[in-house]
Amino acid sequence: MTFFIYLYHLVTNYTIMFVLEIKEMFAQKGVVKPYALLLRMGIPRTRARMMLNGTNKNVNLADLFKFCTYLNCTPKELLKVVPTKGSIALQNTPLQDWIKKEDVNLIHEMISMTPEEMDKMKEFYKELKSK
Repeated sequence: MTFFIYLYHLVTNYTIMFVLEIKEMFAQKGVVKPYALLLRMGIPRTRARMMLNGTNKNVNLADLFKFCTYLNCTPKELLKVVPTKGSIALQNTPLQDWIKKEDVNLIHEMISMTPEEMDKMKEFYKELKSK
């Protein structure tokens, strides 16, 4: 009985979910037309749209396998764990490593750079490559 109450408490008070970050991974891998690619992979149109706009709630394992194979990545790179506010359910669990920290979107940053900033970035890149 105690275990059931604990499990009920865990489920009702600490909602944690996996989020598929397929759009972000497509961008990182340079996929220009992700919707067309999803359709070619056999993903139905409605589900493809939902995956790309972030409203898809389910991912079957066969599709996850297709994505990982095509994008040469792991499920951990495609999925992120999103705990609810104030959730302590992930403390001291392996899933805590799945919570992605907000990272800089380099492509977005470079698009918004001024020509002068872009020149500085090119110089920095040349220095980095020469080391």
